[in-house]
Amino acid sequence: MEFTVNLGKRSYPILLENGSAEKLPDELKKLFPKSRFALVTNTTIAGLYRELIAGWKPALDAVVYEMPDGEEYKTIGTWNGILDFLLASKLERSSIVIALGGGVVGDVAGFAAATFLRGVGVVQVPTTLLAMVDSSVGGKTAVDHPLGKNLIGAFHQPKMVLVDNAFLATLPQREFMSGYAELFKYAFIGGREMFDFVRSNHALMEKKDPAVLLAGISRSIAVKAGVVEQDEHETGGLRALLNFGHTFAHALERYFDFKEVLHGEAVWWGMHCAISCAALNGMLTDETAELYGGMRKLMPDPRLPERPAVRRLYDMMFTDKKVTGGALRLVLPTEPGTAVVRGDVPAETVLASIEEVLG
Repeated sequence: MEFTVNLGKRSYPILLENGSAEKLPDELKKLFPKSRFALVTNTTIAGLYRELIAGWKPALDAVVYEMPDGEEYKTIGTWNGILDFLLASKLERSSIVIALGGGVVGDVAGFAAATFLRGVGVVQVPTTLLAMVDSSVGGKTAVDHPLGKNLIGAFHQPKMVLVDNAFLATLPQREFMSGYAELFKYAFIGGREMFDFVRSNHALMEKKDPAVLLAGISRSIAVKAGVVEQDEHETGGLRALLNFGHTFAHALERYFDFKEVLHGEAVWWGMHCAISCAALNGMLTDETAELYGGMRKLMPDPRLPERPAVRRLYDMMFTDKKVTGGALRLVLPTEPGTAVVRGDVPAETVLASIEEVLG
């Protein structure tokens, strides 16, 4: 299966096939016959896929950099370490960085590619469900800052994305459910057909039925690709919809120092807050509110280390990139498969939604 993200000169293919990772060297040599390659991964993936990487390395004559594993390493220091390695390896402007890993690897390696020699190509090879359905597509690259998530970065579209769902076989269950929360997100922004697909096929996807899960991944990618094509740099308002639940979620991640709550777990809670906020703001019919309540019950709530202080969490939301003119811009659902961006929600409504869900 193959998609194309149509962005003019920056268009790129997304290859989606079980077992496709074995073909990566041939694909890259075909697309970039004169390029040198640098593979960036993390210590966990390097251990799990040592034989695969050992095969890629001579086939591509690639240099390999291993970064630590974990959101807490999505920092300027890690980014700088990758740049030091690329410089020491004497790579050139025609070089290609291969990001093999989850969202953290993809974001940091992508940001390094965006800034090394003022920009070299990057190929995303996601190994987690979260990265497959979301972060590997669309060109957002970044590192975190103590004041907030993804505050330092650049838009840098990949040259190719290769999605091999065989990587999910080694993904821990908690990480799988974290990624599934991002797939679940598309039910609320991807149209009524996507909403009904997730609702009808949730049990099979949660059980990792290969065919149904692959369909869920491909549908999610198609939704995101369609949005990115229309609003690449998040200036038209449409791409902001991809951040459904994320303004709450990013604050929650920062609240727990980017260590104790996974991104998808925070997004799951953030979606609940967004639904609550929409209901309290009078944006949902009784029928839709009941339908959303049923959706929420499909999955157990992830564990939090503790209940966050509502006011402190609310204050942390104001370091989000989507704040405009000092006002929160929240992505809130209106009807199944549809959401809107609102910048006029009263503070007391936002606070009440956090209290209702997390207080």
